[in-house]
Formats: sequence, structure tokens, C-alpha cells
Amino acid sequence: MKATILITAAGGPGAVNMTRSLMMDPELKLIGCDASAHYVHLAATPVKAIVPRCADITKYLDAINRLCVRHQIDLVMPNNSLEAHVLAAHREQLEASVFLPKVETLEIANSKWRSFKLWRTHGLPVPKSWLIQNRANLRSVFAENQERPIWVRGAGIPGKGIGGAALPCKSLHQAEAWIDFYNGWGGMMASEYLPGDNLTWIGLFYNGELITSCSRRRLAYVIPHVSPSGITGAPAISEIIHRSELDALGEQAALAVDSELTGVSFVDFKCDSEGAPRITEMNAGRFGTTHHFYSVAGLNLPLMYVELALTGTVEPKPSTYNPLPEGLTWIRTLDAGPVLLSRGAIERFAHDGKA
Repeated sequence: MKATILITAAGGPGAVNMTRSLMMDPELKLIGCDASAHYVHLAATPVKAIVPRCADITKYLDAINRLCVRHQIDLVMPNNSLEAHVLAAHREQLEASVFLPKVETLEIANSKWRSFKLWRTHGLPVPKSWLIQNRANLRSVFAENQERPIWVRGAGIPGKGIGGAALPCKSLHQAEAWIDFYNGWGGMMASEYLPGDNLTWIGLFYNGELITSCSRRRLAYVIPHVSPSGITGAPAISEIIHRSELDALGEQAALAVDSELTGVSFVDFKCDSEGAPRITEMNAGRFGTTHHFYSVAGLNLPLMYVELALTGTVEPKPSTYNPLPEGLTWIRTLDAGPVLLSRGAIERFAHDGKA
């Protein structure tokens, strides 16, 4: 497809992987911009530019529009929540198109507490959760729930400035110290601890219609020792899975947030002790960090995203659910990989490749 795409925050890992996927179509012309004078050099785009941070909305939009005019941009593609929100909120002022959900959709997804309450209202499976307004709230949670640990994390409430900050707390004292550290009273939530698999589902939507989707299981994480929970935002080993309940729940969770959802969204799940998935959060308007996995495996979601944005259709249309074979595994770590292997190849080498 002949088009010119502007990729924002192009030096970030999610945007670099998005660029790699888009580069699989040699007809696309890719322009990258970033607010960092250092990370802009990590962008994989042939053309790079520095722009102001999106917190300075006027200067940021002016810079984006200058790039749109200079390079005759057809589509602006962010891959982080902050820039997606700014671009969606000011789409009418842009000199190019965006393919982003509504602002309210982004705000619901960004707030883990707000999305939790919405899914609970819709009868979808979520972990038991409580907003921690003060110390009395926290004492009640620990008094009423004897199972340990209790998961304490940022609730994503706008204006609180607390994102992940997740810790499985084994005692009231530990939870209080964790919230104190982040000055997080009123901006953090507690949830029952779920010991099972860590799963994610990604879907590409057009006006409320699910175009295609895929599920995977996270098996290990890059530098897990830097996180108190052992879980980071960067999976080191992931594998494609087929689970019919994820197909249903991923779509239901996304459309509960926005029945006319447009663009890409992914929903995270954690399984309980019985192996049943519970919805923990949703990211709207962006791909995950390691979504290039799908592209290399044969499902190039960023290219489909561009085609949908510019033409309103995808040809040929992929399967709505599970278009990739189960067991494909993506292996990566800092400055190494990635490698795509089948589960069978991994198992054969584990058996036959011993020294």
C-alpha cells in the first residue's frame, strides 16, 4: 500500500516494533519523531525528527502538524497511551488522520479502577478489588481477606500519577509502606492475588466490529529481578494459545468499554487457582511492546491497522479468532533475540540437544 506514516515516540520499544512490522511493506514511507534527543536515534524509520513532549500540547501539535505538511503524512500512529490521548483529543486539529478510539474510551481503559467497575457491572469475571482511599480502607481489606498476598497497585486514576506500582503484599505493614512510598492514598487499589497464568488478548476493531484477534501466554519476563513482583512490562518468553473463553472475554471486555470501538486494543488476564481467567486491565489505542511477534508469525496487525484506517477494509480478511497456530513461541531479552520457534522445536531440542 502506498502511504506515508508518521510514528510518534518512535524510539520507544513498542514503536520500534511497530516500525519493524510496517517495514514489511516496502511501499510504505515511514517518518519517525520523538521528544528525546537520545532515544530518537533508536527509531527504525529512515527519517527522524525531534518534537516537544506531548504534555506541552500546543507546541507538540504544532510540531506534529509541521511534519504532516512537510512529509504529506496520511496517518499518524502513536504507540503509547499519553500521545494517543492527546492526538485523539485534538484529532480535528491535525493535518493527517488518526485511527484511535474515542477519548472517553482511552480514559476508561487508562483507569484500572474505572474499567474494573464497568466490567463488574457487565458481569464479566474480574478479581475482587477495592479502592484504597485511606488507612482504614486498607485495614478493612486485610481484616476481611485472610488469603495472602494481596495485590496492591496503581489504580490509573487520572491526576494521581500512579501507573503500575504493583506489589503482592503479605502484610498490612508492607502494603502501608508501599502506598506511602508512592503517596498513593486515593490513587491505588487492592485486589485478590491470582496465582495462575498471565495471559493477553489483542483485537483489531472497526466501528465495533472485531476484525481479527490473537491470544498468548507470558511465560517469563525481561530482567524480572528489578520488579518486586517478578513481573515486568516486557515479556521474555511468550507463546500463542487458543482458548475459547479468551476469545469471548477479550471481545466482551473491549466492547463493554466501547461498543463502537475502533483501532487496536489489548486485554490482560490473570488466572485464578482453578485456571479461570479474570480481566485485570485493558490498553486501548496502542499495540503491546512485543506485538512484532504476531507480524513475524504471519499476522501483521500494524499493516492491517493502516489498511483499515485508510480504506475501511482488510483484504484478504483474516480469521476473526486464532489466525496463528498454537504453540508458536517468541524468545527475547535485552540486546538478544528475538527468535520465533514452534513448541515442538523447543521440546525436540530440549530432548536431543543435551551436551
